[in-house]
Amino acid sequence: MISFETQPDRRRLTAALRRAYRHTLLLYWLCPVALLLPALVDVLLGDPLEGVPWVAAAVTAVVLSPLVLRALVRASWKMHGIPITWTISDEGVRGANALSDGVVRWAALTGVEPIPGQLLFRLSRYQVFPVPIDGLSVEQRAELYSYLRGRGLLTADPVEPGPQAVRR
Repeated sequence: MISFETQPDRRRLTAALRRAYRHTLLLYWLCPVALLLPALVDVLLGDPLEGVPWVAAAVTAVVLSPLVLRALVRASWKMHGIPITWTISDEGVRGANALSDGVVRWAALTGVEPIPGQLLFRLSRYQVFPVPIDGLSVEQRAELYSYLRGRGLLTADPVEPGPQAVRR
């Protein structure tokens, strides 16, 4: 059994959600490219004013991407914006804070994706919960990785921050 407490960190939560929803957020970046193609055709082959609505739609799509991520973080912050005690045991992953106390059993998890300083526990393609591990010792991390590999959940080798990584 491994138990540890994590402190709130909005940047860390943003990084976890950006990674978890990267495919969805990518659509917000590809959409402007697709919208600019008809505008380019209008400018080159027709009336440039006909391209204005396409350009406006592309700009709107570009603006929406960071707003969508910000909304995801804001929605998650109520639960992740306070200290959380994580307990990883044979029962599953327990997260307890002043607002909730719950266990996700191992059978519910489809995988664990390591990202720098965190683990993304996946329930499905779009359901994740990030668990910060940057406060764990090297030995605790090794024990945790070994335990998750033994359960067949660790999907990749953990990404450990190098000595050059400086937190700001």
